[in-house]
Amino acid sequence: MKNVEKLLASLGIENNALQNVIEIVIVLISVFVILAIIKLILSFAIKKGADESVKPLLYSLFSYAIYICALLMILHILGVNTAGIVTVIGAASLAVGLALKDTLGNIASGILLLFLHPFRASDYIECGSLKGKIVGVGLFNTILISLDGLYTSAPNSMLWGAPIVNFSRNPIRRLDLAFGIDYADSAEKAMAEMKQLVDADSDVLKKPEPSFYVSSLDDSSVAVNMRVWVKTAKYWDMRCKYMKAVKERFDEVGISIPFPQRVVHIVKE
Repeated sequence: MKNVEKLLASLGIENNALQNVIEIVIVLISVFVILAIIKLILSFAIKKGADESVKPLLYSLFSYAIYICALLMILHILGVNTAGIVTVIGAASLAVGLALKDTLGNIASGILLLFLHPFRASDYIECGSLKGKIVGVGLFNTILISLDGLYTSAPNSMLWGAPIVNFSRNPIRRLDLAFGIDYADSAEKAMAEMKQLVDADSDVLKKPEPSFYVSSLDDSSVAVNMRVWVKTAKYWDMRCKYMKAVKERFDEVGISIPFPQRVVHIVKE
């Protein structure tokens, strides 16, 4: 031990300095270990059914808190009066809060979104001009991916301050389709053909019951509608399926879908 102390003294390093370095290294290692444990806990919670979208926000909150605690511990090890620093931070918090009110608002909005849970990861939502699938909620912003693959980063306050339409939340959804048929064709026959297609399809829910009706008399066609309930996960597939199936059935039975047209009468004087 004396030889070590002599070696440190010859290098100009005091024993207290070496102890401080060791303690700082321990603090830094502890930070990385704790953050790794938090990641594992969040990943385990997601595997057990927790919402994946809240992982970025929770990890950011925990990591910033741990970094601040680690910084205060390191300053204390170096002999800095941390109590004075905390006092200064407390006194300056009001000014910082006013200067960063928008940023703090995004943090508060993210926390509210976390607890009120208006959407989950992979939900498709619409909020004002925003449309897309939720990737995750961060400390300051929410990440969405649009249907055509565009990346969108929106401030949390933007989602919190506007109505959110969640297209994925409910397990079932109503599918409304309208088809225009010629005035010379029978609307009853057209609705009967659509009903036959629906009755033979196991993907269409029987409750609520499907409905078929004439919705309007347009300039060039009679609009016949169908309303059926399907599982939300199959909504878009079912929509494309019936647009094709009804067109093909109408062609088979001789029901025409007319082009827009005008009847012009020429009067000779």
